[in-house]
Amino acid sequence: MRVSQNPPRSFKAWGIGSAASVLVLIGHAGLASADEAAPDEERREEAVTVYGTSNPIPVFDYPGQVSVITRDDIDLYAPSTPSDMLRDVPGVEFSGGPRRTGETPSIRGLSGQNVLVLLDGARQSFISAHDGRFFLDPEIIGTAEVVRGPASALYGSGAVGGVMAFETVDADDLLREGESWGARMRIGYQSVNEESYGTLTGFTHQGKFDGLASFGLRQSGDIELGNGASLPSDDDIDMGLVKLGYEFSDALSADVSWQRFSNSAFEPNNGQGTLGTGDDVLDRNVNKDITTETWRLGLTFNPASDLINASMTLYDTDSSVDEFDATVPRTIGRDIETTGISLRNASEFMLGASRSVFTIGGDWYEDSQDGEDSVTSDGVRSGVPNGSSEFSGIFAQLETEIERPLGLPGNLIIIPGIRYDEFKSNSDLSQEDSSDDHVSPRLAASYGPVNWFRVFASYSEAFRAPSINELYLDGVHFSVPHPILFNPGMGQMVFVSNSFVPNPDLKPETSETVEIGFGLDFSDTFQKGDRLQGKVSYFESDVDDLINLSVNFNYDPTCFAPPAFFPCTAGTTNSANVASAELEGVEGEIFYDAERLYARASFSSIDGTDTETGSDLGTLTPDRMALDLGLKVPEWKARFGTRVQIASDFTRREDDGTGTLVVSEDRDGYTVLDLYASWRPEFLRGARLDAGIENVFEEDYERVYSGVSEPGRNYKIALSYQFGG
Repeated sequence: MRVSQNPPRSFKAWGIGSAASVLVLIGHAGLASADEAAPDEERREEAVTVYGTSNPIPVFDYPGQVSVITRDDIDLYAPSTPSDMLRDVPGVEFSGGPRRTGETPSIRGLSGQNVLVLLDGARQSFISAHDGRFFLDPEIIGTAEVVRGPASALYGSGAVGGVMAFETVDADDLLREGESWGARMRIGYQSVNEESYGTLTGFTHQGKFDGLASFGLRQSGDIELGNGASLPSDDDIDMGLVKLGYEFSDALSADVSWQRFSNSAFEPNNGQGTLGTGDDVLDRNVNKDITTETWRLGLTFNPASDLINASMTLYDTDSSVDEFDATVPRTIGRDIETTGISLRNASEFMLGASRSVFTIGGDWYEDSQDGEDSVTSDGVRSGVPNGSSEFSGIFAQLETEIERPLGLPGNLIIIPGIRYDEFKSNSDLSQEDSSDDHVSPRLAASYGPVNWFRVFASYSEAFRAPSINELYLDGVHFSVPHPILFNPGMGQMVFVSNSFVPNPDLKPETSETVEIGFGLDFSDTFQKGDRLQGKVSYFESDVDDLINLSVNFNYDPTCFAPPAFFPCTAGTTNSANVASAELEGVEGEIFYDAERLYARASFSSIDGTDTETGSDLGTLTPDRMALDLGLKVPEWKARFGTRVQIASDFTRREDDGTGTLVVSEDRDGYTVLDLYASWRPEFLRGARLDAGIENVFEEDYERVYSGVSEPGRNYKIALSYQFGG
């Protein structure tokens, strides 16, 4: 298990993966080389996950699938959005189209609140129909982890699909050997939306104190799509990060941080809309003010005792989206604030001949939502109920590594865990609270009879509590013309509404998942000093009480009854539990590294069915493969590479209401080629140049929905300069 009780704040990992017959494992991890390291000093560091178990463990040993993205990856590929940063991670997709304001992540076919998003351990709970899931600039990220598969045994509600955990950069990530302070400047540009950005970061570690301050700007315009069209999307972003840490003693340390992302955008009020929905309201351009602000306080107590390694995280995240429509005029807003605290302690001990880490912990957090509308009499926004949800949970987990189990060669890692949660939701719209509790167990094991081979398996149960919106949605969903009446004075049809109907009796989603897999790890395979490593797995998930938003569109009979043709509505929209759904898939990662060559790849295939109707689930993706092949030129301190995305044809079927499955979506497969290069010139110490061309052949392809084209050819360049002493 090779557990360290003091994990580094970021992990310069190389990716992991492996290949087996038709199952190609593919790795997305970075080349871990410091800016000023001499070429022959470049060394691969073991990929490590913290969020997989809450304690550091090598990714290869972990009984599951985790991908680690490093700061070097981010510099090399110069991502504009989180979706760019996580593009090649198997099983991960971002729906909502090319705009950053509409992106919603999914893991293994589960999306929305089934994906837990963490920023330095703080939950990011913002959820909206059309305004994306979270807002974050890649320039402040030091490390990103994607834990694929259920994680409710550690994190409670919302981790049915998995966890996306982002760690912001800190001083120790950037300081070079022998330095106690430094500064870093980075500027960049990409052509597809005429985006320019710049960041300035200062950092220091003086004795017991360390600190970092980073500020940046990013501006972009309309996105040029592969089909030749231009997608309206003007963004004016500013971001800031301040982190301070102090060691009061050898045992006690504290850190505090503030992070802010702000975007003044001009686009259709449906951030996921493309060239026109046909709805005059959704297609209307509005001014958006998008803000996310996170405050965090962390305490760590780690005395000279193997039984105590305790930590506490206290946080508050406030995310809001305000839209101003000058044609009405009208301002609508949504604000979600999450306040929480988490506690944990890890005890390390020997149990006979086995080494163990026993972790116990608990957390409490509250999500509060407010909706505003400047044109309503009470200022309340339809479809955005004011309310709050409160969660509390406790968990226990044992990580045990046994050498020569039952006399067999190698070692065995066993990780049982269990968590208990209680949750309660309320709203101004209901006199009754909605409450429930849930127990989430997990059992995972990893066995390596020899150093180069491991097999792993796990059984996990997970749950996701219904959200405030799903429980208490009310007001108008959309308006359509009356089937009969026309208003001569207005010169248009009379409009009637489809309205939300609350459902406070919603039950939480629950799932059971089984996963099995294996990994291979070879050294000196083709030449001395090279490394080939990979993992592949198969999983099955049964999801019960799936929460589904159902739109029941139909006119009342009285709409057609003269002489009044009223009362008249266009049906209702409500959230309801679907009996069950099934998902299964295969995914893998692999990497190869040698003195002058490296290769990384990933593969994923996901199938999912609503067992009640036989319909395919709406968040499925085509079979996808990503390849990253590169050449290292240590004499020039340079790298040259190419990335290829390959996706199969995709067809999704739905029940037409009569029990017949019909094709509801059909998309062609695609192949997209990128080129990139990185250079650290000898004549300018601390400088680095990264450049690339994405979608070299300007492929017109659809990644998430039929009719939603992706960006065309994109030229990228970034220049950074770091100095210190």
